[in-house]
Amino acid sequence: MRTVLSALSILLAVLLTGAAVPSLWIDRNVVDEGGFVHLLEPLRNDAEFQTALGTSLASTVVSASNVPAALQPAATGLAKGIVTSLTTDPGYPAAWDEAVRESHRLNFSSVTATTGFTLELRPLAGVMLARMGSSLGVSLGEAPSIEVPVGTAQQRSWLTVMQDAGRLAVPLSLGAVFAFVLGLLFARRRGVALGWAGLGLLLVAALLAAGTFLASMFAGGQGGAGTVASVFARRLGPLFSDSFMPWTGAVAIAGVVCLVLSLVAGVRRRRAAARR
Repeated sequence: MRTVLSALSILLAVLLTGAAVPSLWIDRNVVDEGGFVHLLEPLRNDAEFQTALGTSLASTVVSASNVPAALQPAATGLAKGIVTSLTTDPGYPAAWDEAVRESHRLNFSSVTATTGFTLELRPLAGVMLARMGSSLGVSLGEAPSIEVPVGTAQQRSWLTVMQDAGRLAVPLSLGAVFAFVLGLLFARRRGVALGWAGLGLLLVAALLAAGTFLASMFAGGQGGAGTVASVFARRLGPLFSDSFMPWTGAVAIAGVVCLVLSLVAGVRRRRAAARR
């Protein structure tokens, strides 16, 4: 009976780990605002994405802001020239981070959530307007809200699923630890239990890695209409994959550690038996 209870507990621990790891990652890197900013930070230096974003920004910032009608032709031409060097502006890194924060609030807030995944470019528009105003010798006022759709309504619904998954991160993690401890307590030979746990964790790591690869490929083909949306979709999959793979590696390392401990326990048990 103890052996059966141990096996079931170890199996439950492995299954809960397979669910807890993605949930923890989602909670810390997608649902959490600071984690989301860090996750999308590589896009700040992505030339293709920034070019597409700058082109979209230049085409809308003049018409959406309070630029006087007499200055709009000159401002439009100036905006097209500014976008090529916008990322080198000293204020751009902070504006980018703030744009990602506002985008996170826009998409994850139940009050202000949009129907599709949307980027809020107001902070970036502020940098552009400041440079345009400096060149024109006038103050162009506060930057307007500029929302650029980069995803579909279906993808927006995935955010709700992610939020729900993030809320389960702690219960799943505690459940996995509790089941693992019970598995060891019930086991007649804890070295054997550790060995099965190690094999299970290695299998979970392999499945998570394969799932991450497939999800990355799938995400690349899910962009909405428009250049910014298509580039964003192509970049998002690799960003998620690069961020999640170390977590998969940690699961694999935990599995290897369990296997090593199992081997050590087996060697000690055989030596103890030989001395009798």
